[in-house]
Amino acid sequence: MAESGHGSGDETAADPVAWHNHDIPQRQLENVQLTKEEAEALPVSREDSFISVEIKSKKKDMQENEISQPGEDVEKLKVAEPQGGTDSGFHESTKSAIKNEKTLGPPPTSHKKRKPGKKGIFFSYSPDAAYLEKKFVVETVRQLKENNLAEDIWFDKDEKNIDAPTWFTQRLEAVEKCRAAILILSDSYFQSTMSLFEGKVLLERTVSLSKPPQLFLVLYSPTDIPPQYAPFLDGIVDLTSGRIAKSSLAEKSSMVVGSLSIYLEKLSTAMVPALPPLVAETEFTGQYKKTKLCQWTVNDVQEWLAGMKVREFFCQAFAENGIDGFLLMALTEQDMVSYLSIESRIVRKKILSEMVQILDNEQKMRDGWHLRVRLKRPRVDTVYLVYDPADVRLAQNMKADLLKKNIQVDTHDKLGQSKEEFLQINAPRIAGCKNILVLLTEAAATSPFVFNEVVFAEWLNRTIVTALFKNMWCKLRPAMKAILGENPAIDFETKMYADSMDVLEHQVRPLRKVSGIVLEQAYLNRMAEGLKPLQVLAAPQSGQIMWPLTEYLEPKVFISYQWDTQARVDDIRNMLESSGVTCWADISPVTRGHSSMSSRNAALMSRPETSGEPITSQIQRNMRACSVVICCITPKYIQSDNCSKDLTLAETLYKPIIPLMLRFLPWPPEGAPTAVRKILAKLSTVDLSTEKLFKQNFYQVLERVKKHLQPAKS
Repeated sequence: MAESGHGSGDETAADPVAWHNHDIPQRQLENVQLTKEEAEALPVSREDSFISVEIKSKKKDMQENEISQPGEDVEKLKVAEPQGGTDSGFHESTKSAIKNEKTLGPPPTSHKKRKPGKKGIFFSYSPDAAYLEKKFVVETVRQLKENNLAEDIWFDKDEKNIDAPTWFTQRLEAVEKCRAAILILSDSYFQSTMSLFEGKVLLERTVSLSKPPQLFLVLYSPTDIPPQYAPFLDGIVDLTSGRIAKSSLAEKSSMVVGSLSIYLEKLSTAMVPALPPLVAETEFTGQYKKTKLCQWTVNDVQEWLAGMKVREFFCQAFAENGIDGFLLMALTEQDMVSYLSIESRIVRKKILSEMVQILDNEQKMRDGWHLRVRLKRPRVDTVYLVYDPADVRLAQNMKADLLKKNIQVDTHDKLGQSKEEFLQINAPRIAGCKNILVLLTEAAATSPFVFNEVVFAEWLNRTIVTALFKNMWCKLRPAMKAILGENPAIDFETKMYADSMDVLEHQVRPLRKVSGIVLEQAYLNRMAEGLKPLQVLAAPQSGQIMWPLTEYLEPKVFISYQWDTQARVDDIRNMLESSGVTCWADISPVTRGHSSMSSRNAALMSRPETSGEPITSQIQRNMRACSVVICCITPKYIQSDNCSKDLTLAETLYKPIIPLMLRFLPWPPEGAPTAVRKILAKLSTVDLSTEKLFKQNFYQVLERVKKHLQPAKS
C-alpha cells in the first residue's frame, strides 16, 4: 500500500520543500572557479551580461576598483575582459553590461549569491479584478521594481505560475513567508476567495508572531474595509479622494510608489533594479502558439492580432496600452470600447471568440488537467478523506464506519514525487466527491499532504468538514486556519464517537424526515450542537479567534425560509455572496422545523449559542441591518411561524421584500394567514420552482437585490 510505503521513514516524500530541493548547495557554487575556455563557452543572456562584471579577476586591485567605483571609465575595466578571443560571447556581453551600467545601476557590492524564493514583499491583489484594476497592479509592480526592488517583490504574474495547478497553493505559501505585503483594496478584493484568504493569513500573522509582517494598504476604489484592518489604516494610500481620484493609472501608481518606497527600501535585502526590457522583436516567429495565453508578451499579442488581420490602428492601441496575455484575459468588450477605442463590434467579437477558443484548447492540453478536473460534477453522498499517511489506520476505520452507513468514501491513491504529481494523481478523486472530510490530528496539523489537498479542495469549491480528533489549532499554519476556520467541524476528541458519527452522517446526508415532532426537534437540536465552525470549536481553548464568522458581519440580505428548502437556500445564499452581496440566514436546522407546528419557539431555550446572543436577538439585529428581505415561498413556509414573524418584522421595519417561489403556488398563495397573504399579495415573485427556471431567472433576483442596495451605497 502507498500508505505503508510512506510510513517507512521516507523524509523526502513527507517534506514539501524536499519535493523540489534539487539545487546545488550554495557553498559549492561559491567555490567554483572558471577557466578561460569555460568562461568563453558560457551562453550569452541578460543575467550573464549583468553578473559578468562581478566575476573574479586575477588582479585583486582591479576587482576592488570595479566594485567600489562601478561608474568608472569603460577603458579602465577592459583589463577584466578575457584575453585571446575578440569574438567571444563572454567578451561582448561584458562590454554590453559595462556600456549600460548607468542604466542598470551599480552592481551589488556582495558576491554572495541570493537563494531563490526569498522575495519578502508580497503583492496581494484580487485575481478576479477587472482590466483597469489589473493594469494598475501591473504598472505599480513595474515602478516598484524599477526602484531597486526587483529581487524583493513577489508578484504571481512575474513568477509565471498563474496557470499552474498549484497556483493557489503557491500564493498562500508566499503570503505565509513574506516580511511585508502590499494590499490593493477594492470591492473585488473582498469578494475574491483568493485575496480574502490572503488577507486573513496576513492578519492572523500580525497577532500571532513576535515579528509580524508589515502591511501597506492601498485603497484603489471605494469599498467597506472590515474593522480588522483598522490598525493599519493610518498609513493607507487613498486613491479614491481629491484630485488623485481623477488621475491616470500611471500617476496613481507613482503616488503609491512614492508613498511606500521609503518603507519598502528598509525591508529590501537586495536593492537590485529591474533589468531593462529586451529590444522588441521586429519579426514574428510564431512562438506564441507554443506558449500559454496568460504568459504571452506584448509582442505575442501583436503577432496574434496580425494573424487575425486586425487593422494596424487597433493593434497599435493594444501595444500602446501594454496589453500582454495577463491583461488580455481581463479585457471585456466594454473595456475595448472604453480604454482601447476599438469601435468595430466585429473586431471585438472576433478577438473575444478567438481568445475563448484558445483557452478551450489549453484546457484540453495535457498540463490543463486541473482545469478539466474543476468542471467535474461531484457525486452526492460521497466523502473524500484527507489525512496524513501516518494516520492511515484511523482513516481505514473511518472509511469502514462510513461505508456501513452507505456513504461512499474515497482517499488519495499514491503520494508521487512532488506536490504537482501528488495532486495530478489524486485531483480527480477529490473533484468526484461533494464532501471533503479532514481528519485533524497531531500529524495532520503540519502535514504537506493535508495542506495541498485542503487547498485544492477549496479551489474546487467543495464542502469541507473537519473531524477534530486532537485540538491542534495553535499548530495549524495560517493558511489552514484561514480555510478551515469558518468551515464546520465535528468534535471527535471530547464527544462520544457514535454521536459524532451521527452528526457527520447528517452533515453528508441530512435526514428528510424524523417521525414525531418532539423526536424531530430533539434530533435536530443534537445535530446542530455537534456541528460548529472549527475556530469556534477549537480556538476558545487557545484563547484566540482570528476572524469573525460571516454571520456576525452586517448582511445586505436577510433570507427567510423553512428548513425543508435549506439546500436550495444554501444555493441562493452562495450565488448572492459570490456576487458580493452578504447574506444572513439562520442555517441551523434547529429552528427550521419540517411541519407548520415546528417553529423557533421550541428551540430558543435549548439551542447552544456560540456568541452568547439569543437567536431572537440575532434575527432582529440582522433584520434591522439588512437592506432587503428575501422570503422563500413553499406550501410549508407560508403556514409556518417563521413566515409570519419574519414578514411581520420586515413590514414593521419598512424593509423591501422579494418573494422567491421555490415550489409553485397560485398567487397570492391560498392557505396563508390573512396577515401574510395581505403582505404577499402586493408583491411580484421570481419563479425558481424548477432547475431550469432557477438557472434562467436567478439573474432577476440579483438585479432586484442590487436595485435595493443602491440607495444604501449613496
